[in-house]
Amino acid sequence: MTITLIPLDHFSGQKAITNKPGGDDVRKLAEIIRELQTEANVSEADIVALETLVNRGSVQVVTDEQITAATKTTVAFIAPADGEIVYVAAYPQVAAAAGESMTIDVKINGTTVLTAVVTLDDSTSTDVVAGTLAAAVAFSQGDKITIERAYTAGGGPTPMTDTAVSVGSRFSE
Repeated sequence: MTITLIPLDHFSGQKAITNKPGGDDVRKLAEIIRELQTEANVSEADIVALETLVNRGSVQVVTDEQITAATKTTVAFIAPADGEIVYVAAYPQVAAAAGESMTIDVKINGTTVLTAVVTLDDSTSTDVVAGTLAAAVAFSQGDKITIERAYTAGGGPTPMTDTAVSVGSRFSE
């Protein structure tokens, strides 16, 4: 890809002098973009390749919140493309009471992506607890990524509430 220098005043309204004297540049955005491509010697294929490169590898995060403490399985997402899980973390906004806990597992089609479940209990307070990823974190387009919470009630008067679980993923495409 070869890019040439575009004059500093190219898009500053200079064209308004010839297109519409005394007013703003009235060209449509698509026309300006095509002109920029032409001036910069960038092909349509180069633009598509650049967009693909920019989007590939960025981490997407899904956060699932559950207001009440309860055992529940939720779908984080159905994979729109091949990729991998790169991050799992959780925390409660109200800390667990004595003896109370919630374990969290993230699975791809029923198979865990963690070496051990994430545990939220009275010792973790409202801290973020990150999970340790197992070796098998890759998923394929159409796979179901789920979040499984298992709750154990405790003896305290203020039970844990509003848990949040974040699942970070990176797509191959």
